[in-house]
Amino acid sequence: MEHLDWVVIGKLGMAAVLGGLIGFERELHSQPAGLRTHMLVAIGSCLIMLVSLYMWEHVDRQKADPGRIAAQVVAGIGFLGAGAIMRFGMSVRGLTTAACLWTAAGIGLAVGAGFWVGALGATLFTLLTAFAIDRIEKAFFIGKAYRRFVIHLKDAPGLVGRIEAVMEQAGLGIKEVDIQRDLVEHKLQITLTATCPRTADVEALSHSLGRFSEVEKVEIG
Repeated sequence: MEHLDWVVIGKLGMAAVLGGLIGFERELHSQPAGLRTHMLVAIGSCLIMLVSLYMWEHVDRQKADPGRIAAQVVAGIGFLGAGAIMRFGMSVRGLTTAACLWTAAGIGLAVGAGFWVGALGATLFTLLTAFAIDRIEKAFFIGKAYRRFVIHLKDAPGLVGRIEAVMEQAGLGIKEVDIQRDLVEHKLQITLTATCPRTADVEALSHSLGRFSEVEKVEIG
């Protein structure tokens, strides 16, 4: 195998590692687009950039544009990112994951182009931003604390949105929603992480949620 071939394999491997680091953080937060998705996005973007550079080197350079194919990644990754964005009632989830996918694509393009400093720097700052965001939000919301609500209930259309509406009316700011569905028993377990004002009456909120006929149990942590 020629030296150039090893360079190509090395770049694809580096893209997989850097994309995987970002995907690992998303995996820790139980997001649908996790480790494998981010790795594939980074590898694919890297390959597209390598193909663009390969064409530029092996055809008439006056007719070839290495940035033309790579530019389609920036537009195309939007469709994948849109699939990670979901709406639950009055809340929107998945924006951070979509942004991470878009960043992973950029990192893959940077690795493919040999822009190591940009790729490594973008990965570092992305991870710092992702892991530090919880502490930053806690410092920003000085008068609030994070509470976790685990709700066991029967599956019903639109119920998640109604539950979120009750919580937001009580002054809570929902930050994360994790839904586990039992297709056999037709039941849900919803875990909501929210900022809760210290003056909020959590017990009253628990009783309000319990008024839904589908709700079987509410656990507050």
